[in-house]
Amino acid sequence: MDFEFFMPAHLIFGLGKIKDTGVYAKSFGKNALIVTGKSSAKKTGHLDTVAKSLEKEGVNWTLFDEVEPNPLTTTIDKGITLARNSKVDVIIGLGGGSAMDSAKAIAFGVKREGSIANYFGPQPAGDVLPIILIPTTAGTGSEANNYSVMTNPETSAKKSFSSPDTFAKVSIIDPELTLTVPKKVTASTGIDVFFHALESYLSKRSQPISKPLAFEAMKLVLDNLKGAYEHGDKIEYREPMAWASTIAGMAINLSGTCGIHGLGHPISAYYNIAHGETLAAVSLAFLRFSLPDASPKLAKVAELFGIDTKDISENEAAQKAIKALEEFIEDLGIPTKISALGVKEEDIDKLAQNAYENASSNLKSSPKFPSLEDVKKIYRDSL
Repeated sequence: MDFEFFMPAHLIFGLGKIKDTGVYAKSFGKNALIVTGKSSAKKTGHLDTVAKSLEKEGVNWTLFDEVEPNPLTTTIDKGITLARNSKVDVIIGLGGGSAMDSAKAIAFGVKREGSIANYFGPQPAGDVLPIILIPTTAGTGSEANNYSVMTNPETSAKKSFSSPDTFAKVSIIDPELTLTVPKKVTASTGIDVFFHALESYLSKRSQPISKPLAFEAMKLVLDNLKGAYEHGDKIEYREPMAWASTIAGMAINLSGTCGIHGLGHPISAYYNIAHGETLAAVSLAFLRFSLPDASPKLAKVAELFGIDTKDISENEAAQKAIKALEEFIEDLGIPTKISALGVKEEDIDKLAQNAYENASSNLKSSPKFPSLEDVKKIYRDSL
């Protein structure tokens, strides 16, 4: 058995911890760039809280608030230019996965030439500005891994890059920040957590440390996401979801994701659909395609759904797990068909080619490696 474990991020978890941002930032420098989205951090007051904490500790700050959902390489390039011109020495990502991934990319790009689009894929260790990440959603787990996902608008390629140095120096996971997340976003980001955990478990790269993290994350989502969706103001649901997001992020850092992400990314790239919604809409057909190769593991997942598997075959248990997942997704008001996201039959060849060209590592990590024609069929079965 061969595997590696590398997790250098300093995780700080707890209610109200966002108020300590300045304490950690001042250990890295005197000038910070806050990377965030266009409005939500301002409306919720989270940006003001971070700014006041920085000012209290004598840290100057500059704001880059142009990050969009499914961030573009061109937007990140703007942030890199601002960071250089402002001579910042620490980058703070405040928001969901888009803001945090953009912060990593900016911290990386400041020290390099050309567009960030030139650096897709694994990158060697190198000079990167210190990164502090503060998630405001329970979703991507970006605070606990070194991946940065973005879309190149010139090629419609939604891909990631990573470096040993793009882990956060400090990640502040404050569950109170998620109390303001709208119902629909709670659902789409929360189901992303589940798929991070599920895919890292199903992945051919799954290993002894990622498996228990994945199982715990899936259990936490199944026990708490509906509560967070229906009662968003209750911290007893938000807190375990925040932890689930973080440990699922750790799991994919170790084992990666597989075909569900591989097929979901092109839909986000072409249609600018929320990431979690694209995963949910392709997941059921992908999992059915993966039978029977994935049956032993999906039979274990069935038990997390409360299914009695003692007197049934692994394949039957796996099918029941897929059906239970479908019902779980529907209960969250998330579409289970890609046609509901705007995808048409005539788009399938384009989507499949994009997946095959830009998500080959995800597809290869899947329990059953799909051919290009298999990918087209999965999309058709998802319509």
